Amino acid sequence: MVYLRQYIQESQRRLSQNQNIEWAAYLAVTSPLQLGQQHFELTPDEQVSLKGYMRSEVESGVVKGILNRPKIKGMDATSNIYKFAGLYLADSVGLKTAMDQKFKQSDLKQKYFIARLEPAYATALAAEIKTHFSEPIVTAIKQIIGVDMPEEKDLNEAILQLSKMDADVQLQILLEDLEAALLKIRYMNKPAEEIIRDILHHFSNAVQKITKDRRKDHLAYVISDEYDVQDILYVILKSVFPNLRDEDPIPKVGAKSTKIDLILREENILIEVKMIKAGDSNETHFIEQLKVDFESYHECKWLSKLFCLGPFQKDEGCSEFP
Repeated sequence: MVYLRQYIQESQRRLSQNQNIEWAAYLAVTSPLQLGQQHFELTPDEQVSLKGYMRSEVESGVVKGILNRPKIKGMDATSNIYKFAGLYLADSVGLKTAMDQKFKQSDLKQKYFIARLEPAYATALAAEIKTHFSEPIVTAIKQIIGVDMPEEKDLNEAILQLSKMDADVQLQILLEDLEAALLKIRYMNKPAEEIIRDILHHFSNAVQKITKDRRKDHLAYVISDEYDVQDILYVILKSVFPNLRDEDPIPKVGAKSTKIDLILREENILIEVKMIKAGDSNETHFIEQLKVDFESYHECKWLSKLFCLGPFQKDEGCSEFP
């Protein structure tokens, strides 16, 4: 899983360097709310596809006009799946027959991409993979959708083979979904917010092991400030959620800017840690800090769940917000 996470992160970094229609298609599947925050370099036809990915209104006849253009060197608007998929989303009724044909002609990796954008094709995909056996992509898809679940050794071999393939948007989406499926199984299908709530609830008790109950001749871990708390919590959460990030900046509110302590963007979860040192006497200052932070959270359009842990006091052990 660690290796898979590293591969996913590196390939995502490379893919994100090109603000093209492929990257727009990736975000449409994985982070739709980010589409409106990106600056893409697109052709006029791809701008229409982008509107489809954003589920924005497209003028009547525009999509049909693009599809009806004569082929150039044997290529038309359906040749590029990322361009065509966006056009389809802009006019799914008018392009239903064309998409059906495209789905039939696609390989399994591309069929998975189409099914992620248009769930109506999920049943056809599930039926088809039952007729395949040893291909790495088939093994991955079976694990994701829960059909004929593969053996662990077969799954590990599939991941190894897939990681050797040239990275593209379709493979990236497939591997991210595979990682999510594996994590879901590992933690008994508990939603991410329940796992985080459990970890935060038991954090104060668990941290006593390194702050007070270290083994003989081993120094206790001293929690001096919020960063110490964040680092401990980061280590715990990172082992459960490999996609965890820390110190992520969010847009300014007025003249002030805020950095999110810990973030799970794929799960739409934000975690904030607060600490009052024993010597701090100005609680009003602490409250003002919280107000600024809470106001800035509204700028996180993707945010669904907010968790706060604290306040901690250096000389009094650890405690939680109610």
